[in-house]
Amino acid sequence: MSADPVMNARPLSRIVVPAPRAGLDMVAGYGWVQSAAIRAGDYVFVSGVVAVDPESGERLNGTLTSEAHRAFRNLQLVLEEAGSSLGRLVQVRAMIYDRIEYDALNRVYRQYVPEGPPARTVWGVRIMDAFKVQLDAVAVA
Repeated sequence: MSADPVMNARPLSRIVVPAPRAGLDMVAGYGWVQSAAIRAGDYVFVSGVVAVDPESGERLNGTLTSEAHRAFRNLQLVLEEAGSSLGRLVQVRAMIYDRIEYDALNRVYRQYVPEGPPARTVWGVRIMDAFKVQLDAVAVA
C-alpha cells in the first residue's frame, strides 16, 4: 500500500440531489441547466435558489425582504432533502439586485443563520427573471 494519502483516499461519491418539491425543479420549470444540489463526500453544494413557490414553481417576485425569506425557506428544503440543514452551512453566496438592499438582506439572513454565521459573499448583480435575490450555498452533509 502506498504511503501517499491521495492514492489511499476513498473515491469521492457524487450524488445528484433531486428537487424536494416540483416547483423547485428549475430545469423543468425554467429550463435552467442545474441540479437542485450535489452531495459530494461530506458536503452538499446547492445551486442558486430563488423566490419561487416550492409546489407550483410560480415566481414570487416582491420586495428583497419577501424574496429573501422565500429563498431561505427554499434553501432549507433543498438542504433537508440532501441530509443537511441551515445550521450546517459553511458558505453562502448571496446575489442581490442592488447593493442598496444589503441591510435588508442582513436582517433576513440573521433570522435564518442566527449563530456562527458561515463564510459569506454578497454581490450586487442582475439576476435572471427579475428576481431580487438568489442564494447558493455549501453545507456539511
